[in-house]
This record gives sequence, structure tokens and C-alpha cells, in this order.
Amino acid sequence: MKNALELNNISKSYQDGEGENNILNNISLEVKPGEFVAIVGPSGSGKSTFLSISGALLSPSDGSVMVGGTELGKKNKKKLVKIRREKIGFIFQSHHLLPFLTAKEQLTLVQKMNKNNGKSDLRAEDMLADLGLAECADKFPAKMSGGEKQRVAIARAFMNDPDIILADEPTASLDGARGRQVVELIKKEVKKHQKAAIMVTHDERVLDLVDVIYRLENAGLKKVVNQ
Repeated sequence: MKNALELNNISKSYQDGEGENNILNNISLEVKPGEFVAIVGPSGSGKSTFLSISGALLSPSDGSVMVGGTELGKKNKKKLVKIRREKIGFIFQSHHLLPFLTAKEQLTLVQKMNKNNGKSDLRAEDMLADLGLAECADKFPAKMSGGEKQRVAIARAFMNDPDIILADEPTASLDGARGRQVVELIKKEVKKHQKAAIMVTHDERVLDLVDVIYRLENAGLKKVVNQ
């Protein structure tokens, strides 16, 4: 089975005065379709940098990133934007919903941006129903609960049928019960549609829901054997 995402010997460093700050050092990771991976580690350990490199938002100082067998380092900015739109779905700490769009419109906008309007209304309705949001289709964010808004954000991430889902602290703004529900929904969609997913999290209460846990610390990545 071909990996959905491969990071090969990734390093990232920044100039810090006269010295150099190594954020990531020679990190490699493979994620297969249908695999749900968690990245944990202390604040400032480079988790967000790691996720940004995985999602083609940031280039590594060294190493290569491959999405579905395509090496990102060989793509120009225009092609990277296309890959992000079509191959990668992002779920952030904050839902980042547009206040002037309904839940359904948040989703159809994604496909309109990709000039793929053929069945966008039907797909949006199906995605919302799948996440228990059918009654929210015509609601604006101001009328939704925190959990509902985050679920809409999950539906939006899956809207374009991406190969990879990247979730940055998706439970940060939710209480324990709602946070777990959100991660359960991500897992459900990952398994149902055979997507690869990486979740950066501090929430140890949801780690039993993932397939593999890695710890990012001191610029290195290590697999956590005992969940």
C-alpha cells in the first residue's frame, strides 16, 4: 500500500542572532491511508512547524516531503497551492468559519474555490448529515454551539475528499466530552474514507482513539510504544 504522506529526514532551523535554532532534526515519518497518528510533546517542541511542513505550508531546511508519491520540493508555489487545496484538509484549534456563511455554504465554498461545483450541494448535505449536523445546514456560526462549529470545520476539511487530514489541537477550545466527540468523528471519517490523518494534541484523554502516537521533543520524533 502506497503511503499517503512521507517525511524523509526532515530538518528545520532558524537563525537566532548569531546562532541557529534547530526546531526539527532528521525526522522521518510514514502515514498510510486509513491511519490516524497523534503527535504529542511539550509547548515549543516544534509540533506546529512539523504540521506546517507536512501540509506544504512551510518548506524544510533539509529533507523531502511526499504526498501521494509526489515530492513537494519539486513543485512551484502555484502547484503547491493546488496540492493543498486538493490533497490536504486542515482542522485548526479554532474553527475559522466565515461568519457570513451558513454551515452548508462553508462547505460548498471549498468546492467552488476548486471550480468543482457539480455535486457540491449534495456532498455538503451528506457531509453535514454524516457528522450529525443536518439541522445546522442553514445556521450561521453565531447560532451554533462550539462543538457544532468544530464539527462543521471537520466536515469542511473532508469536503474535497483529500488524501491527508492535518488537525492542529482540534480539542483545545472544547470541554472533555465535546473534545472526545470531535476526535471520535475525525477517526470515523478517516476510517470510513481511508484517509491518512495526523493530529497534534496536548489532550491525553483522546490518545486511545488513534492508531500510533509519536512524541516530538528535543527536535526529534520517537514512537510511543505503550499507549
